[in-house]
Amino acid sequence: MIWPEFEDENGNLILDKSVPVNRIGTARMWIINKDYIDYHKNKIKVGTKGYFKEGSHSTGECEVIELLNIG
Repeated sequence: MIWPEFEDENGNLILDKSVPVNRIGTARMWIINKDYIDYHKNKIKVGTKGYFKEGSHSTGECEVIELLNIG
């Protein structure tokens, strides 16, 4: 699982869960289980596209714009 932390228009994390996330913006993404870092390291790169999912429903699209600290 890769977990998002959404940012506001100034690049600050949105910590207040009552604040809505913008339709277009950025998020910091974290690989939650360290056992999967090597798996993702061999697949993810700048430009990789994916989807935010809630169960079987896609709730948004995403694209990797930068990689930091991936092993």
